Parts: sequence; structure tokens; C-alpha cells
Amino acid sequence: NPATYLQNTVDFLELHDIVSSLAKGAVFGAIAALMGCYSGMNSGRGAQGVGAATKSSVVAAAVLILAANYMLTEL
Repeated sequence: NPATYLQNTVDFLELHDIVSSLAKGAVFGAIAALMGCYSGMNSGRGAQGVGAATKSSVVAAAVLILAANYMLTEL
């Protein structure tokens, strides 16, 4: 029932949950953007260099996001 879902959400949702989710989203987005920019600026020439930079950017961002999630959760 949608009304029950909304009522339970209002009853159990706290301000801390909203603030932490918005902060984590901003941090994760910044990590992804910065890793993309860093890898893009240091990529090799041609399609092979861009492909390698993309792959390394995704892997590095994923690892950093996992580490940041741990740190932010403990904070």
C-alpha cells in the first residue's frame, strides 16, 4: 500500500540519514569526476590510450569510492 509506505518512511527517516546520503553522493561524484579528469589528462595517444585510461579510471574510482564509503560510514 503506498500510503503505508509513505507513513513508514516519514516515521523512521531521520535528518541524519538525509544529510549523510547527500554528503556521500557528493563525495562519490567528486571522486568519479576527479579520477576521470586525471586519467583523461594522462591518457596515451589514440583509441588504445583512451581505452586504457577509461579502464584505469573506472577501477581507481571504484576502489576509492569503496574506501571513502568506509571512512564516511565510520565518521
